[in-house]
Amino acid sequence: MRSTGVLVLMVVGTLAVSHSAVADERSDACHQVLYAFSQPSVTLIAARFVEADGGGAGYCRVAGTVLPDVGFEAQLPLPWNGRFYMVDNAGSGGRVNDRRMADARRMGYAAASTDQGYDYATEGDSRYGYNNRQKEIDFGFRAVHVTVVAVKGVIEAFYDEPAAYAYFVGGSAGGRQGLMSAQRYPDDFDGVLISAPTLNISKIQMWGLWKAQAMSGDGYVRPDQMPALAEAVYGRCDGLDGVMDGVIDNPLVCDFDPEAHLARCDGAATADCFTTAQIAALAKIYDGVRDSEGRQLFPGQSPGAEIAGEQPPWMAARGPQSAWLDWVVYPESDTARYLSLAEAFMKYTAFDDDDPDYDWRTFDFDADPARMAAMADIVDADDPDLSALRASGGKMIHYHHWADTAVPPVNSLNYFKQVLETMGPVDDFYRFYLVPGGFHAAPGVGATNIPWFETLVAWVEEGEAPGELIGERVEDGEVVRTRRVCVYPEMAVYDGNGPEGSAESFVCAAAPVVR
Repeated sequence: MRSTGVLVLMVVGTLAVSHSAVADERSDACHQVLYAFSQPSVTLIAARFVEADGGGAGYCRVAGTVLPDVGFEAQLPLPWNGRFYMVDNAGSGGRVNDRRMADARRMGYAAASTDQGYDYATEGDSRYGYNNRQKEIDFGFRAVHVTVVAVKGVIEAFYDEPAAYAYFVGGSAGGRQGLMSAQRYPDDFDGVLISAPTLNISKIQMWGLWKAQAMSGDGYVRPDQMPALAEAVYGRCDGLDGVMDGVIDNPLVCDFDPEAHLARCDGAATADCFTTAQIAALAKIYDGVRDSEGRQLFPGQSPGAEIAGEQPPWMAARGPQSAWLDWVVYPESDTARYLSLAEAFMKYTAFDDDDPDYDWRTFDFDADPARMAAMADIVDADDPDLSALRASGGKMIHYHHWADTAVPPVNSLNYFKQVLETMGPVDDFYRFYLVPGGFHAAPGVGATNIPWFETLVAWVEEGEAPGELIGERVEDGEVVRTRRVCVYPEMAVYDGNGPEGSAESFVCAAAPVVR
């Protein structure tokens, strides 16, 4: 027994030394990136190897800056799958996105994120732009590009070979980042996956002011009135796809009209009826931003988001609630999220003359859009000419949830139509999907799982062009419904025969447009 114990101790000791040697080797290799990497205007601040702790592979964590003030981080896993995955910023930026980098790194990707050139703690809510054109440019388009250039160099310095493929994945403000990259720097990524992009962010902030003006004063709609609004909308439009399933598959054929289809109160508003002023406010929300001549400047809210549904992870504690909460209606004691964002943008970024005392109520929908033109040229990713992306060989998948209340889905649809008008057919490199029932960055009442990224990778690396996909609705760990997700202009329509909860009972077909 004594000799066996000695042998065990020797083996354990050898393993410990071996493990320690590997750890030291990895740590040294990571640290050497500080010396092996060299690019003008780029400074690497730190490089440290982080051992695996049950959350996936160990990785080299590199932090750096690009002049004048763009911060970035890269997470380089071992083993590595040979690919680069750029993640977007949560919200409007101001910090690197640790959570999404970790998700990508655990899949074997070398992951990176940028702070977009500012610190949210001191310069958030558009304050980065206060009398600072450079920071506006960094936020608008430059930060992602210079981060990509730097991180591709860091990857090669650490692994001794370049990434075989580069991908960008982002939604909302991150969707704008990805679309901006596709337009301005088409060689940065082989594949771009974007969702609900704030592509023309200057107009989206204008939309926030429009909603705030509509919802102020007598037009204010209370959160407890949302079930009545949802009942009216869904009673009118839920069955248009052939099934009554709590999902409006094609809001474009929904002819819901607040003036005609809502119960009108004889006196004060209740949870079951709406005053004349409230109905007028809701009509403005659905109709969109217009100038005094009646010209639409920005699309309105699509029907379908009124119903309670699954919220994004950071709001999950609230339980299911209407997508209108926070993004359209809000408790009377609070300031709406969209108003806070829009007001700050107007104060510090929108105009040539920044004014911290700007009063959002004074926004002129006739004159002020033109005053934002210079900033729109910097921050809006709405160029419909994607010929450079096509020439680069890059691929892009763009999707938008139909029940999004932060960024109207018709905004994405209008952009895609402009691309078609500019370029003709683009299905060789660009596919667009409209997804029923989904909220902003959340499943809402729609599909929980859709294989977006896997589909993009197969297109880029195997040449498998995407078509209709299958979305799953998962509740309590069980798949309760599947549905076809169709490439626009087709949408899922019930065939009238099979189970209503099965994708096999639906076909993708060109859908009519009423609205």
